[in-house]
Amino acid sequence: MLKELRVRDLALVAECRVRFGPGLNLLTGETGSGKSLIVDALSLTLGARGGADQVRHGADKATVEGAFESGGTMLVLQRELGKRSAARIDGRPAPAEALRERGRNLVALHGQHEHHALLDSDTQTELLDGYAGADARRTAVAAGHAAWVDAGNKVRDLEQLRSRGKREQEYMRWQLEELRAADPHPNEDEQLAAERAAARHAARLAELGQQAIDALHEDGVARAAAAIRAAAELDPRLAEQASRLEGLAEESSDSAAEIRRYGEVLDTDPARLEAIESRLAVLDGIKRKYGGTLESAAEELRRLEVQVGATQDLEGALAEANAALEIRRAALEAEASLLTDARKGAARRMQKAVAHELAGLRLEGARFEIGLRPLAEIGPTGAEGAEMMFSANPGEPLQALARVASGGELARVMLAIKTVGADADRLPTLVFDEVDAGIGGEAAVQVGLRLKALGTRHQVLVVTHLAQIAAFADHHLLVEKSPGPDGRNVVSVRELTSDDERARELARMMSGGVTPKAVARAHELLDESRR
Repeated sequence: MLKELRVRDLALVAECRVRFGPGLNLLTGETGSGKSLIVDALSLTLGARGGADQVRHGADKATVEGAFESGGTMLVLQRELGKRSAARIDGRPAPAEALRERGRNLVALHGQHEHHALLDSDTQTELLDGYAGADARRTAVAAGHAAWVDAGNKVRDLEQLRSRGKREQEYMRWQLEELRAADPHPNEDEQLAAERAAARHAARLAELGQQAIDALHEDGVARAAAAIRAAAELDPRLAEQASRLEGLAEESSDSAAEIRRYGEVLDTDPARLEAIESRLAVLDGIKRKYGGTLESAAEELRRLEVQVGATQDLEGALAEANAALEIRRAALEAEASLLTDARKGAARRMQKAVAHELAGLRLEGARFEIGLRPLAEIGPTGAEGAEMMFSANPGEPLQALARVASGGELARVMLAIKTVGADADRLPTLVFDEVDAGIGGEAAVQVGLRLKALGTRHQVLVVTHLAQIAAFADHHLLVEKSPGPDGRNVVSVRELTSDDERARELARMMSGGVTPKAVARAHELLDESRR
C-alpha cells in the first residue's frame, strides 16, 4: 500500500508531502490545480520516463519519493531528475528498470493511455487470463513454447550441418583436433604468466628471500619477547607488552618458514622457463583464433565436439532431434489446449459479469462479448488472442472496442473489468486518473459505488472532477494552486477531514461556488454515499 508521496521541485510543486490511507483516496481540485501532477509524480517513482524539463524553474533537480508498505516492511522508491538523473531503492542506487520491476508488483495505473491500452488484443488477453486465474497455465504454455523452439533450433542446426560440404566438415575436425591438442583450461594463461615472471627473476627472488629470513632472525624479536616476559614476572604491568612481542615473534617465525619454503620450490631451471614460454605461445595462438580468451576457446571445444560427433551419425542425430521436436510440439499443443479451455469458460463468465456492471454504470443497452481469435501459430501466450467486442446501443452490431467505444464508455468498460476481476487482481494499489471522462449524473454515482467497492479489497487512488464520485471518499485530498512567497504559483495537497470542509469542496465542484444551497446539497451527497 502507498503510505506517502514526497515531491520537491517538480513542475509547480515546490515541496509537498501527501499521505494516503487504505480504501478509496480521492484527489480533487480546480481545473489546472495540479491533480494529475501528483499522479505523474507517483508514476516517476514507479520508473516512468522523466526529464530535466520537469524540474521546477530555478531548481537544480526534482525529487520524488514514494513510501510503500509491502509485506509488513517499508519500501522506499526514489527518483531524481535534472542534469543527472538517478534512482534509488531504500536509499541504494538502482536503475530505473529496477523501479519499474518493483512498481509492477505494487501499483496499477489506469489513466487515459491505459484506457487506450485496453484496445490492444494482448492487454485484453492478459485481462481475460487474470480473470480466469490461468497464470500457471499461461506459464506452462510459455515454457512449452520455449522448449519447442529450442528443439526446432537443434533440428535446424543439424540440417545446416548436413548441407555443409565434406571439406567444411574436415575443417571442423581439424579445429577440434587443434583444440584437443592444446587442451586449454580457464585461467591457465594467467597462472603461467605469474610463474614466468618468477622464473625470469628466480635468482634475485631467492637472494631477497634469504635476506628477509636473515633480517627476521637478526632483529631478535624472540629475544626481546623473552626479556619482557621475564620483566613481567617482576612487574605485571608489562604482561600485555610481553604478549604482544610473543605474538610478533610467532608471526616472524611463521613468515620466515613460509619464505624458506617459497625459496625451496622456486624453479631456477632454464628449461622450465623455456617450457612456460612455449606453452604461453600456444595458448596465445588459440586465444587469437577462438574468441580472445581461454574460456571462449574451451566453449568452442565443447561446441565442436557436439557438432563433429553429430556428423559421425548425422542421420541418426537428425532422426533423434526430429523425434524430440515432435514430443515438444505435442506437449505444447496439450498445454495450449488446456489454456484455451480455461479461456473459453472464463470468457463466458466474464462477459456476463461485465455486461451486468455496465448496466449498473448506466449503459443499460450496451452489449459486451469476448471472442477468442485463433492465431496462425501457437505462441508463448497460447493458441489464440482475446478480442473484446462492444455495442453501446441496442440494435447496433458488436464491433471491436477500438471502433465503437467513446472515451467515457472506454473508462467505464475498464472500471467494469476491474470490478469483476478485483478478487483476481493481486496488486495492492489501483490508480484511476480521469475515470469520470464523459459521464455525469446517476452514471457518476454508479462509478463512485464501484470505486468504493474496489476500495474494500484494494487501496484505490482516483483523480475526479465530479462531486458524485468524490462523496464516496474514505480519504478526500484537496489539490490547490496558490502564489508562493516569491509570487510564483505552487501546488499543495491537504486532506479534508471534516464534513464541513468536504461539503464546501463538493459544493464548489457542483456549482463552481460555495453557496448555502450548494453546501446543503453537498451534505446530502455525503449522507447518501454512506447509505
